[in-house]
Amino acid sequence: MQTEGDKLQHCRMLIEEKVNWGDSSQWQNQDFEALSERIFSETNVSLSASTLKRIWGKVRYNSAPTATTLNTLAQFVGYENWRELRKDPVPVNDAPIQNLPAQPAPLPVARPSVWRWPWVVGTLVMLGLAGIWAFQKRNKPLHYGPLTFTSRPVSSGLPNTVLFDYDATDSNADSVFIQQSWNPKLRYRVGKDDHHYASTYFYPGYFRAKLILNDSIVKEHDLYIKTEGWLGTINRDSIPVYFPDKQLRQMGTLALTEADLTGQGIDFRQGVPSTSFHYVQPLGELSSSNFLFETELKSTFNRFEAVCQNVGIMVLCSNGMHFIPLSLKGCVGQLNLSFSGKNVSGKTSDLSGFGVDFSDWVKVRCEVKDKLAKVFVNEKLAYEGRFQDDAGKIVGLRYYFHGTGAVKSARFSDGRIKAVLL
Repeated sequence: MQTEGDKLQHCRMLIEEKVNWGDSSQWQNQDFEALSERIFSETNVSLSASTLKRIWGKVRYNSAPTATTLNTLAQFVGYENWRELRKDPVPVNDAPIQNLPAQPAPLPVARPSVWRWPWVVGTLVMLGLAGIWAFQKRNKPLHYGPLTFTSRPVSSGLPNTVLFDYDATDSNADSVFIQQSWNPKLRYRVGKDDHHYASTYFYPGYFRAKLILNDSIVKEHDLYIKTEGWLGTINRDSIPVYFPDKQLRQMGTLALTEADLTGQGIDFRQGVPSTSFHYVQPLGELSSSNFLFETELKSTFNRFEAVCQNVGIMVLCSNGMHFIPLSLKGCVGQLNLSFSGKNVSGKTSDLSGFGVDFSDWVKVRCEVKDKLAKVFVNEKLAYEGRFQDDAGKIVGLRYYFHGTGAVKSARFSDGRIKAVLL
């Protein structure tokens, strides 16, 4: 019998196969930070590095993972939720074949009389017809009439519940789904005869919501969960801690300090949390394939497991994202860079240019022209590479810090549009 532990081990194996970062027994804190960021980018749910280390047995913890944690891990590897993952059998090694005791010779069985054969043939015919009917039903073409699909946030700010209103009754679809964004892992099955579905968002972002009948997208629209200026968060597995724009402003910069975090009950000896600054507002028609981005930032915490001072810059796009990492020079082998789905690992590529000294402000400039990306760190070229998929228009910006950090400036431009965020 397969236990919950077997299922969790299977889930870990699927995640390890997906990220392809080598033997997980050799993973360091930076790997779990990178995994946390990647899970968040694909599921919009934040699982802390500490939680992930508990899942992989790096930290002793007696409690079972929460339902939110299990559902998020399952979604990351392509399942709708943990319940769906549990339905799949876990591969097991073949057990050795045991010698069975000798069986007595079978008793002679009377052969069926001739009059039974028509019944047998009739049964086979009925089963065949039923199979043909089921096959045709499963492969029937999709037909539908007028459909409706709208959404509305119930308030401004965070957290925010979005109410989806839909009507798919005038269709022959066998299944109806609402997909919250470009990410197919955020797809949820809803009742065909129902008309409302509510989803609570704890983090801001841009979402291209979709109504899906069977496997066909039939309606979609933009959904913004916006910030009011800048928003700071202590990222947690459940509900984050929020810091409004005014609380982040310190002498012309955005900053969260140790005092800010300890004031919210954070004990750094129990684990260093991830924090973020979010700016999610319309920025015009800035293309993710042609833009210039410039920023100055620093990490301000380097104790306990945050010794590498990992920092991430995420450019939010309408159909994906770009992600630029930074760390101390000695930790660059753990970094992961991404441009619109093209992932570059520090384990297999030279990302040494993203290793910095955070004792002073670090300047980052990202130039993208016709999907050719160049990233400069302190005026030196750290990466150049081309990506294939257009990520749509730029819709926001997010910074990640392991512990605390500060941002001095942030601006986008493309020759026509100039957006100064800080």
